[in-house]
Amino acid sequence: MNMKQILIGLLLIVLLAGGGFLAYRQFFAPESAEEETAVDPDTISIDNNMDKILAEGELIPLRDASLAFRGAGTVAEILVHTSDSVEKGDPLLRLDAVDQESGLQQAQAGLVQAEANLVTVEAGVLAAETAVSTAKVAVSAAEAALTLIESEATAEQIAASEAGVDVAAAGITQAAGSRDAALEGATTSQIRAAEAQLRAAQAALKPIQDAYGQASGDDLEQLSYQLNAATAQVNAAQATLDELKAGATASEQQAAYGGVAAAAAQRDVSQAQLDLLLAGAKPEQITAAKAGVEQAKAAVAEAELGLEQAQTAVIQAEAQIVEAETAVAAAQEALDQMTLIAPFTGTVADVAIEVGELATPGTAVVILADFSGWQIKTTDLTELEIVAVKKGLPVKASIDALPNDNLHGTVSDIADNASFVRGDVTYVVTIDVKDDPALPLRWGMTVFVEIDNE
Repeated sequence: MNMKQILIGLLLIVLLAGGGFLAYRQFFAPESAEEETAVDPDTISIDNNMDKILAEGELIPLRDASLAFRGAGTVAEILVHTSDSVEKGDPLLRLDAVDQESGLQQAQAGLVQAEANLVTVEAGVLAAETAVSTAKVAVSAAEAALTLIESEATAEQIAASEAGVDVAAAGITQAAGSRDAALEGATTSQIRAAEAQLRAAQAALKPIQDAYGQASGDDLEQLSYQLNAATAQVNAAQATLDELKAGATASEQQAAYGGVAAAAAQRDVSQAQLDLLLAGAKPEQITAAKAGVEQAKAAVAEAELGLEQAQTAVIQAEAQIVEAETAVAAAQEALDQMTLIAPFTGTVADVAIEVGELATPGTAVVILADFSGWQIKTTDLTELEIVAVKKGLPVKASIDALPNDNLHGTVSDIADNASFVRGDVTYVVTIDVKDDPALPLRWGMTVFVEIDNE
């Protein structure tokens, strides 16, 4: 056969193969993957003529964690030892937290200052509202005065105006009484009671301070909480005493004096109205009264602007409180991070650091394990064997160190991604051990498993 015949034969083969493929795609090929229902590969297996699948594995606890601090610091206290049982949330290690405790105290002080500032600006709002009310009363009075000036007074109007003067005078007396009550401050008995409460709090603090200076270990932690609580009681009692001695704040005094001034202004306006009624109006008086109305309205606008400014100050003060609360939360979080907490109930498998050593972020210092149950992870199941494995298959396992005893379990998980072991493509299979044998099982023991694929 010459070369030309060979080329013609190859061309015919290619054409036949292409036509056959097109026919297959047109008439016999299955529907596209987009139209098929998704299949979980962990729930199916392929018969590869292996009734028993053998593999080697490692015994591991039901759950384990390598715990590390999120920040750096010097280990100040180790609260557990290897083999200790701990509950979820128990403290395990503590780092030196002097800076974090100081930061928390500063943040808390900032919050107290922000709260005090809010009280002050809220009092400013109260004073501004009083000023607005006073200005509006002055507008009403000025308009009433203009009306009276522009009209002839009747006997009834004169009587009503005289009564208004009397009522306004009584208002001055009432406002003065309220002012005196606000400015008088605390009584001697109230101050003495506050002083006695402060002495009692100080007396309760003294023995706790003495005991704290001599305590150590677990007692030191308990006394620390008591010391903080007693100190807070002393500070609260001192603050109460200082507040009683200080008397009314500047804003409260301003509001009290403002009330008297408003009452006096009302009295003067009422008297002026009466005088106008009795004297009769002159052109220049009408002009002055109209000017008074405009001035009173301008005063209202100014007072309302002051109120808006005071309300803005309240909004700003509230924002400062939110900011201060955020700072306190962040400082508390930073302090909490200096204590390593058990994330679940288990047993301390290892403590890999000593007191005084530097802990770095992300470096494991405690290994915690849950030995209430066991699992097996295979190490050498190849891609040829894994296709015959699915979840739920029964497993029998023997331990290299305990050749006369067997464990039983089921396949609970199959890895999606492969690992390369000694040149082979392998997949990790996790097996839940069902029984709880009274055997000296240890983490990391070599296990030989037999997966039943019949």
